[in-house]
Amino acid sequence: MAEITRSTSTPICAGENLYLRHGFRKLLEQQAVDIIMPDIPKCGGLSECRKIAEMADLYSIPFAPHNVSSPIGTMASAQVCATVPNFLVLEFHWFNRDYWKTITDGGEIIQNGHIKITDRPGIGLELNYDVAKQHQYPGTTWFE
Repeated sequence: MAEITRSTSTPICAGENLYLRHGFRKLLEQQAVDIIMPDIPKCGGLSECRKIAEMADLYSIPFAPHNVSSPIGTMASAQVCATVPNFLVLEFHWFNRDYWKTITDGGEIIQNGHIKITDRPGIGLELNYDVAKQHQYPGTTWFE
């Protein structure tokens, strides 16, 4: 990775399949990428991801998390992004799921390409349980 990164002017971004800070250590120490892209659920969650971003900041490497989450996961990711100085961009995959507008009390969380962080408690959204239950994966049980 380091050799590839040094051999091109195209920015190299990687990390969505690495785990915990330890998985990113060598990548960062060797400056083997131009941008890190941890997948927040895979890399150890919100707190661990923030620590990974802080490690990358020591090497002046931008942080652009991988994100294929629901509106709830996306908003949680945005909360982490808002707390680190080297945040670049948060990936988002639109799956054209109309119910995503109603699955939380926040409606469309992305407005004009931006997510607004609110001063509400937690991540700033509440799950609409009725909508979520209507779209629950078949054969799974609901948590209570």
